[in-house]
Amino acid sequence: MTTQLRKVHTPEAASANERRILQHALHSFATRGYAATGLRTIAADAQLTAPMVNYYFKTKEALYQRVGAMVMDGLVAAVAAACPDGGTLAQVLSGNMLGHLQFCADFPEAIRFLFGIMYGPEEGRPAFDMTGYSAVEARIRNCFDRAIRSGEFALRAGVTRADAFELYQGLVMSLVMHDVKAPAFGKPKTEPRIASRRLGILLAGLGTLHE
Repeated sequence: MTTQLRKVHTPEAASANERRILQHALHSFATRGYAATGLRTIAADAQLTAPMVNYYFKTKEALYQRVGAMVMDGLVAAVAAACPDGGTLAQVLSGNMLGHLQFCADFPEAIRFLFGIMYGPEEGRPAFDMTGYSAVEARIRNCFDRAIRSGEFALRAGVTRADAFELYQGLVMSLVMHDVKAPAFGKPKTEPRIASRRLGILLAGLGTLHE
């Protein structure tokens, strides 16, 4: 693993060796996939012995689950910190979107790991519980609901709350996917002003903001 790799914050209670294993496991799972990753490979990458990896994580599946939990906790916390408490609909949606993009910029391998869970081959890979992300989705749903009930956001005829939520989530995921793939194609990552402009276009198509 190169020294330039940015790391997802590991649990403070974990030992130094545990944190080292988790970071190298994230790198391996994100770049090689679950099937092609072995505990011996992770041990070699981390410059530790295989028995030491087995001491902390009895199986590859257990290590995979811990990495997944670490990544999910990091994403949920980063996005929550980017969303202002009591903000307007536009402020919360913008904070959520930019929080996702910043997490992608800071921890690209974490995003690749999550995309591997969502879109990669399932054969031989243990199931991972992604319900932790429901807290992010609930915040956005509730924000849409409040804005619509209060008259802050008036949906256009034929547009439902479910439409608004799904189309917004689609915008966020498309921007994150673009940014995680952009370096491989020599393309720039999404600038905040571009992301904000696209959010404005989406909201204008869905309804009218009264702020």
